[in-house]
Amino acid sequence: MIGWIESQSVAAIAFLVFGFCYALAAVVLAAGMAVAARPIAASLKATTPTMLTPVSLIAGLLMAFLATRVWTNLDRANTLVAQEASAIRESSLLANALPGDARDTLKGSIHTYLGFVEAEDFPAMAANRASLRPPPGLTDAMSALLAFSPAGPGQQVIQQRAVAAVERALEARRSRVLLSRTAISSVQWLVIVILDALILLIIAMVHVDRCITTAVNLFIFSTAIAACLVLLMVNDRPFAAGGFTVQPSALRELANE
Repeated sequence: MIGWIESQSVAAIAFLVFGFCYALAAVVLAAGMAVAARPIAASLKATTPTMLTPVSLIAGLLMAFLATRVWTNLDRANTLVAQEASAIRESSLLANALPGDARDTLKGSIHTYLGFVEAEDFPAMAANRASLRPPPGLTDAMSALLAFSPAGPGQQVIQQRAVAAVERALEARRSRVLLSRTAISSVQWLVIVILDALILLIIAMVHVDRCITTAVNLFIFSTAIAACLVLLMVNDRPFAAGGFTVQPSALRELANE
């Protein structure tokens, strides 16, 4: 369910999350109004507002921890794509210094890989089905470089640097695929919802005899928690199909050169 929500557009994610939070608040408000005229209301009214402090602190710390991880993953995703593009660009430039057949083979392999990234790799990551198997193109480039016999020290240096560049591209791609599989777990989302519900219940109990005050406070808190949840969801999976996603723009530019 969470994965489906995160695969939607930013507007759809916001609509679903805000709708859920407001619906939960409405249920709590209705329950509070139902017991307001009952004898149990006096006992609920005795709930001290200081109960909100520890529960809110726990919820705040959890969301701060998750937000830190989400921002870190997003920054790392952009860095990995940039590193991959840099390594591919270096190998392409080094290919120009190689003899005809080796140059053509290496450039053709790089072009094949860039086409694979655009047409298959990023869509596969968005669907959470990307494989760690050696990608087409770069494996051929590595084989061609290792099979190349340098004619002198200069070509040997070029060969070594080109091999190192392809290895960096492969490692960046592997890290990118692994990062595409990371996400906030269902258990963590469940804990956030439970803490949200507990805070709403405490607010309703504290103001059980004041319907308007309860409604206003529930609305304010639900809006705040919904905004935080939307912020987490739209950035949770940087290579997913929904929310804010990292695109292969740098790699796409290389393919068009």
